[in-house]
Amino acid sequence: MDEFHIELLDIHWLKDTPEKIDLCAHGQVKVIIGKETIVEQQEDDIDWTLNAMALHLLRTLESNHLPENLVGEHLIPCCGHHIDHIDGEQTVSIQGCFTGHNWWVRHSSNTIELQTLSNNIVELPFNNYKDEVLKFVDSVKEFYNKSKKKQLPDDDYDRTGYLMFWNEWNNRRAKWK
Repeated sequence: MDEFHIELLDIHWLKDTPEKIDLCAHGQVKVIIGKETIVEQQEDDIDWTLNAMALHLLRTLESNHLPENLVGEHLIPCCGHHIDHIDGEQTVSIQGCFTGHNWWVRHSSNTIELQTLSNNIVELPFNNYKDEVLKFVDSVKEFYNKSKKKQLPDDDYDRTGYLMFWNEWNNRRAKWK
């Protein structure tokens, strides 16, 4: 079995929201680290905000994700209600609720150490981690590419945040071609 695996189980737009105005991809994933399942789909389970998850994981390709230095509140966030940004900055902050899943990501030379919240630790080659992250990121992006063109928010701040989200995503993804 792989030491780190992300499986996209379901991806969709909100049922009661027109596709062109739902800016967040929602769905279910299964994440396994070592022999521990971090999250998997269950009946009536909440949907995760998969585009925010993908961006957070892209950030972990360059940065640690540790309690004292988070790349996002959760690697798998429930919600992404609002995208905050600061003029002149290249990154956004996705604000959601307090629900989500985490594990810790620590870089070391050419390896990545993943530590679950129950303190299981797995060390794997960076390239294995990177390939799994990019496979997930590309699956989420493909969902957006096949969807209806998005109607940008009317509010300048929200529109800028959404555009900055995709600029950050595309810039981070382009580093790993």
